[in-house]
Amino acid sequence: MMFWRRTLIASAAFALFAAAPALAIDYGRWFFSTANDPKPAPFSTCASRVQAAMASQGFGARVGGTNPAYLDATSGLVSVTAFCIGQPKGFYYVLVVMSDDGSKSALSVGNAINAAFFSSAPAGSGGGAQSAATGAGGSWQLTSDCKFVGSGWQSTLDLTQSSSGALTGMVRNDPLTPVVVGGQFTGTTMTLTLRPADWADNMQLTGDLSGGKIAGKVHHLGADDCTFSMVRTASSSA
Repeated sequence: MMFWRRTLIASAAFALFAAAPALAIDYGRWFFSTANDPKPAPFSTCASRVQAAMASQGFGARVGGTNPAYLDATSGLVSVTAFCIGQPKGFYYVLVVMSDDGSKSALSVGNAINAAFFSSAPAGSGGGAQSAATGAGGSWQLTSDCKFVGSGWQSTLDLTQSSSGALTGMVRNDPLTPVVVGGQFTGTTMTLTLRPADWADNMQLTGDLSGGKIAGKVHHLGADDCTFSMVRTASSSA
């Protein structure tokens, strides 16, 4: 069954990429799994959340199929396509954005759709923002315009905050496979240091908390290379 699911995901992704316009200015692709979320949102909510997230960016997507569910839409010179694929615990979510619009990058459109998607999960699940939570403890879905990998670095962070504000944790769903070196949350500001596998140096995230979102810059090799945004998907009990 697991081989079949992986084959289905790979086939779906290949079909999406093969259909990309040869002259497209740029395209971005994102893949998420809720398999390791402590309380994953049910698969039945995936398609409706993707549809609403796309609508928030001006895309009127239609839903086809059941498992996988398929959504696509076009607005101007930008097209978006997504799959929701059910698994025993939660679901896989695949998104592809293609743009021929020089004023709208695929990366910015995709990150906006993902931010809306991850902030819209049912209350109590591992995929929805907890508005009452404070501090940086909890699970976070990170998106960025950092070109360390592919169409933009993305990650899932599970952070624990001590009474002194010190941060520890782990990272998953991340092609860089980093470890959390340490961090600190003071006032509304978070600093977090990560060490990607096979890197000779660290990267540091510095951002400010507002509601269920932390936004800021990624500092690497002596410069603020790019920006990131983290949406809280679950609160920490610590």
